[in-house]
Amino acid sequence: MARFQKYLLFALLTTAFFSACEEEKKEVIVDTGFVLTQDSMTFYLEHQFDLWNSILCQDELRYMDTLRSYYRARNFKPLWWDAITGDSTSWSNLQLTFAHSVSHGMDYRFYHIPLVEYYKSEIDSFETSKESYRRLAELELIISNNMLRMYEDIANGRTKPRDVYGYTYMLPANNRKKLGFEDFLDEKEKNHFIDNIHHGDTTYTELRSVLTYYLKKKIEARSSAIDFSEYPKIEVGDTIPLISEVIAKLKEKNLPDKEIQDIADTTIYTKELAVQIKRLQEKYSLTPDGIMGYKTYKLINATPNDNIDQVKANLERQRWFKKPKEGAFVYINLPVYEVDLHWEDSTKNMRVCIGKNLPDNYDNMVREYTDSGWLHKLPKNMETPQIASKISYMVINPTWTIPYSIIRREMWWKLVRDPAYLSRTGYKVYRGKEEVNGDTIQWGKINRNRIPYQIVQNPGPKNSLGTVKYIFSNPFSIYLHDTPSKKAFKRTQRAVSHGCVRLQDPILFGEFLMQNSKEYDSDDFRVMMGYPPIDPERLEEYDPLDSTALIQKLDTTTLVRLDKPMDLYLDYRTVYYDEDWKLHFCYDIYDQNKLILRAMEKP
Repeated sequence: MARFQKYLLFALLTTAFFSACEEEKKEVIVDTGFVLTQDSMTFYLEHQFDLWNSILCQDELRYMDTLRSYYRARNFKPLWWDAITGDSTSWSNLQLTFAHSVSHGMDYRFYHIPLVEYYKSEIDSFETSKESYRRLAELELIISNNMLRMYEDIANGRTKPRDVYGYTYMLPANNRKKLGFEDFLDEKEKNHFIDNIHHGDTTYTELRSVLTYYLKKKIEARSSAIDFSEYPKIEVGDTIPLISEVIAKLKEKNLPDKEIQDIADTTIYTKELAVQIKRLQEKYSLTPDGIMGYKTYKLINATPNDNIDQVKANLERQRWFKKPKEGAFVYINLPVYEVDLHWEDSTKNMRVCIGKNLPDNYDNMVREYTDSGWLHKLPKNMETPQIASKISYMVINPTWTIPYSIIRREMWWKLVRDPAYLSRTGYKVYRGKEEVNGDTIQWGKINRNRIPYQIVQNPGPKNSLGTVKYIFSNPFSIYLHDTPSKKAFKRTQRAVSHGCVRLQDPILFGEFLMQNSKEYDSDDFRVMMGYPPIDPERLEEYDPLDSTALIQKLDTTTLVRLDKPMDLYLDYRTVYYDEDWKLHFCYDIYDQNKLILRAMEKP
């Protein structure tokens, strides 16, 4: 409503402006006896641009210079004359062009279609041709401006990732396409022109197909949400009145193989039904155990609108950044908790653990910190950021310098209760460069917001970074590393770290990186880590007695640089295709889809 009122005010200013113009240039105005002609329209259209410098219009009419140049080249001949003066076919084609943006994840309301339709309906009600020409000039430029906005939105993204995420987004922007606005405006087959923008981007094309599918499902959907509030969880064998509603929901979702269609209505949670629940859980990256709980309930109750929103957000991500198609690189899709190692001719992957998601009460925690001023109450955002960087070196047998934020929030109370905790678990304490005995420090008398000590964990089997860490440039002090705690890799959702990425198989990861080292190869790295070489013929090279029992891993902290840094991408996609082009939806662990969708709604 506010935007609509803004345009009405704009219309009043336009009327006042042209009234002044007509007093100075009466000889230019030709009363046509209220027969509207394109020739008489040019005066009004030319002077319409003078209003674009007003503060009122700067946000909305962003293509002033482009359109001024375009219309000047065509002597201000209107482009949409047929569509807005009564030709129903031309008007329908114009509406269809804007409506086509929906298939790219846009909302046609972004482009002020209700306002355009309102303006068009007014033209026939004016009592003089002058009023009609004024409105036609406004309508002409509003349509052209929004046509270019739609074109640029679809080509390069409606939003800018830094406006959505701030400094935590560091992926490179796609090469912004040279749009050729003039060519687009002149093009008669605009929908085809728009669709060709992403020609060759298979991911984008397939996501559009998925969006079309769910838009159709939205029309067909009928059932309402199921109330699971009385059932914290449902397991096989349980007799629950809601089971028949669950079956109806799954039938509506049309799961793979359509086996669900053959399941009869019942109140018992059967093994056959559990198979379908497991498929649903697996599709959305939940633990496929067949047990229905809070997250599975959300999936069951998900509407086509939920899927539509997910695909829209990921189409926008694809417009921002496209995963490389060739070359050697490391790619991590954070909500999938996996890293893909891309060789020139093959791909391997492994599980990873990523940073913890923000707690539900994060905003309240920030307010509490603001009110108190105590650093230990400052909540830390541990979500792993989206980054493009290069892995430049690795550290074998690393030490770990504990961040002060972790000391304040997690270690301080342990030290107060058990001062010997540090020596028992392999930590050293330093004040400046001097090592001190941490067991003798009275931690309870130290202000945990101003701890004067640095705590360092020695290399070894208990070190939190494991046996190796991989370093890449970034402003967040995060890296990829091994871990002595392997249990988390068995979980489906693995957002458990302080922001760094933990690797399930750090040895395979290091072997992959060795292709960019001139001094060492993958077998050299394996031996450094205490493993036998892959090539058995090289065993004697490392051990003259030809016995793997004598292979000794490095026992000192060692830095190994890569001659050519390896490209690394930490991305975030909740709808994606795997290497076999199988479609996956995954749980939005950081709840980031809504950030993109909200940003897209803004003018």
